[in-house]
Amino acid sequence: MKNLQEEQFYNSKYIKPKRYTYIGKDNKKYTWDFIEAMDSVSVFLYHIQKDAFVFVKQFRIPLWDYQKRCNLQSDELGFSIELCSGLVDKNLTLEEIAIEECIEELGYRPKCVEKIGEFYTGFGSGVNRQFLYFAKIDESDKISNGGGIDGEDIQAVWVKQDEFERFSKNNLVKTPLLEYAYLWFKSKN
Repeated sequence: MKNLQEEQFYNSKYIKPKRYTYIGKDNKKYTWDFIEAMDSVSVFLYHIQKDAFVFVKQFRIPLWDYQKRCNLQSDELGFSIELCSGLVDKNLTLEEIAIEECIEELGYRPKCVEKIGEFYTGFGSGVNRQFLYFAKIDESDKISNGGGIDGEDIQAVWVKQDEFERFSKNNLVKTPLLEYAYLWFKSKN
C-alpha cells in the first residue's frame, strides 16, 4: 500500500453519517451522532481434511487509524484476524453472499452453509446486523487462489482445531464473533 492519507468525504455508498437531537427526561436538548451501516455476513470455515479452521488476515484502515491514535505498538498495525466476511450489498440471498465471500477471500466454494445466528452490532455508533454461518470445506471445494477483490490483500490463516485456544490467547486483534463461532463449533462437536 502506498500514499495512505486521510481525506474529507461527504458521500459514501457504504456508510451514511446521521445526527438526531432530542429532549431528555431532564428537559435538556441532546445530540446523538452515528453512522448508518450495511449488514454483513461472516462464515466460520472448518477444513475437514486438515482438521483446521481457516480465517482471514487483512489490513483494516480504521483499525490502523485507531492503533496509531492510541499509540499502540505492534509489528503489524492495522492487521486483523477475522472470519471470512462481506457486506450485504448485492441482490443475492444471504447464503449466496456468504459463499461468494468464501470464494473471493479464500478460494473455496462451500457446498452448503449453515446459519448459526444473527446479531446486532454497534448500538452506540451505528447499528447493523451480522449474519453468522458455518461451513465445512475440503480440497475438492478449492476453485481459486482467493486473496480478495478491489484492492483487498487477504491472507489465509490456518489454525488446527486443537491449537485454537492457544492461537486465540496469542492473537489479540480479532473479532468477538470469531470466539463465539468457535464456542458454537465446540458445543456441536
